[in-house]
Amino acid sequence: MQSKDELRQTAQRLRGGAHTMYGIKAAEQAKDVAMGLIGGMDKSTIIALYHPIGTEMDPRFLGRTLENVGFRTALPVVEGKDTPLQFRLWAEGDPLDKGPMGTVHPSSDAPAVDPDVLIIPLLAFDTDCYRLGWGGGYYDRTLAERFSGIKAFGMAYAAQFVEELPREKHDWPLHGVITEEGLVLPRKS
Repeated sequence: MQSKDELRQTAQRLRGGAHTMYGIKAAEQAKDVAMGLIGGMDKSTIIALYHPIGTEMDPRFLGRTLENVGFRTALPVVEGKDTPLQFRLWAEGDPLDKGPMGTVHPSSDAPAVDPDVLIIPLLAFDTDCYRLGWGGGYYDRTLAERFSGIKAFGMAYAAQFVEELPREKHDWPLHGVITEEGLVLPRKS
């Protein structure tokens, strides 16, 4: 099996190709899949999305739709190295500040919240819905330290699927992965 660093390079190329070929159309289709999953939840549910970097699948179509039907949305805030993420409310048109590593986040006057559902970017995912990220551990640390009971779903192009990823003790599986082709659920329950 390839190392995580080797897999990251391969996954980044695959995601880039999927983004080039399917970008906006896939993001709109994934939005429909996500709404089938989230749309029936109580409107007091806070959904944490992410602001896409580079070739990450764009969840802003989903965010707009969630807002239009009455959900509140939030974005993550990186507050420091080796710390869990914090979340602040954000809606389309609200100001964004620059963060570390190419991220953007809601301004510091946006209310801090504890979301009920996380939608998470990734480089690759496997049959058990483990994800390969950039290696900073922010989402794994967040799930472990702040939200062990939260529903966490990846959002990715179907082409980002791999049979199995290497796992370390700090890696957390997702409840599923939202793709343009449908919802991928973990093989193991």
